Amino acid sequence: MDVSQFIGVMLAAMFAATFGSMLGLGGGVFLVPLLTLFFDIDPRIAVGASAVCVVTNSVVGSSVHIRSGFTNLRLSMLLQVTTAVGAIIGALIALRVNAGAISLVLGLVLLYSAASMLRQRRLSPPPPNEDDPDPFGLRTSFRDPATKLDVVYQPVRVKPGLAISGGAGVLSGMLGIGGGAIQVPLMNLMMKVPVKAAAGTSSFMVGMTAVATAAVFYSHDEIDPTIVVPAMIGIFTGAKLGSQITRRVQTQRLVLVFVIVIAYLGVSMVLDAFGIGL
Repeated sequence: MDVSQFIGVMLAAMFAATFGSMLGLGGGVFLVPLLTLFFDIDPRIAVGASAVCVVTNSVVGSSVHIRSGFTNLRLSMLLQVTTAVGAIIGALIALRVNAGAISLVLGLVLLYSAASMLRQRRLSPPPPNEDDPDPFGLRTSFRDPATKLDVVYQPVRVKPGLAISGGAGVLSGMLGIGGGAIQVPLMNLMMKVPVKAAAGTSSFMVGMTAVATAAVFYSHDEIDPTIVVPAMIGIFTGAKLGSQITRRVQTQRLVLVFVIVIAYLGVSMVLDAFGIGL
């Protein structure tokens, strides 16, 4: 790898980590298509590198989310049960399918995520009723630094959420995206978790999920240090920056920008799977 490509991969990872940390997407949802589309890196190598970087992004970014009170630790550990199992299954599937299939699936996931996030921009979950049952003890609150208001919420539809989290884990293992592209819309749209809480909780989860994916890819010699090293440098900077921005900005106002970026990358990946350049 020459110097220009090293710097390019580092900047791409910084971009991916900044936006990924802000919305709890882990960064992989941006990094994999950036590496495959603009640096002509094999999708399997890109997925393996992304899985390693998602772990780093989660460690750096989620620490800030936890201090801000955005992370629902009880909810994250509950959903992680099915997500981790799905991640191992997905990683094993990814090692046995061709690169075009991975590109196609990732493109479709990106387009789904874009549509879901566009809906999410208009959705503000109502506060829970004090009389509502809370069998899993998930009701909690946080103070939003951007609005100076206390936000109280209680996740609902927990059992269907567990099932869908398993599917998110499979996609995470296949695509190295940490599952955040599914988890954030799932928590916000179906489980009625506020945007910032969904992002903070997902940011914590994606790291644990990506560990399982990275381990499988490493055991099959699909981790390329020449890609991982510059990406890790960019991840360190971008993850902290993104999580700090989340504290100060009303996330809903930024979602439209992310939708445009994700939709562009999604369309590009689908076309690339069929050998068509955008």
